[in-house]
Amino acid sequence: MKRYLWTLACLSALTAVGCGSDPSKPDPAPTPKIPAGSTIAVVSFADCMIKDQDDCAGSGDIATSIFMTQLGTSKVFHLVQLSRPVGTKEDLSNQAAADYAKSKGYAYVLNGEVTDFYKVSAMAAWGRKERGGIKVYLLDSADGKVIYEHVDMDTASALSSPQGILKSMADDVRDDIEGN
Repeated sequence: MKRYLWTLACLSALTAVGCGSDPSKPDPAPTPKIPAGSTIAVVSFADCMIKDQDDCAGSGDIATSIFMTQLGTSKVFHLVQLSRPVGTKEDLSNQAAADYAKSKGYAYVLNGEVTDFYKVSAMAAWGRKERGGIKVYLLDSADGKVIYEHVDMDTASALSSPQGILKSMADDVRDDIEGN
């Protein structure tokens, strides 16, 4: 009886796996979030605002540079960086970012802020982790509508860096916008 049940379980599993996909049909083409060849204006990101965390100062510029580099490898869209029309510690609403990009002639804008940026010092590395966090919004400049949103937070060993964490997040954002 056990052999019969085992055989039945194996055949059921093989049937389920075999019926789940048709290898003769190619995977559907990815669907980008924006038309191919579009230009996305990237407004410099806001710094994180964690009290008494010195690493937050300048984190927006660091994140913007990483995102420009990683998203700049896209085969679907192009990038242009816009200076931040308000201070790095001031809020820039999505509508204000969309209006700003529209006034510069861009149909799409990426607005964002760093939510965490912590680099462990060499003296305090034992048991502590690097941290990085980001919130980014891809907006249609015509109406300020959010086309895509990415909120992420991660940690890594002290042998890593918050820059490495943000690089991985930027790669995810690029792939998502491309539809991959």
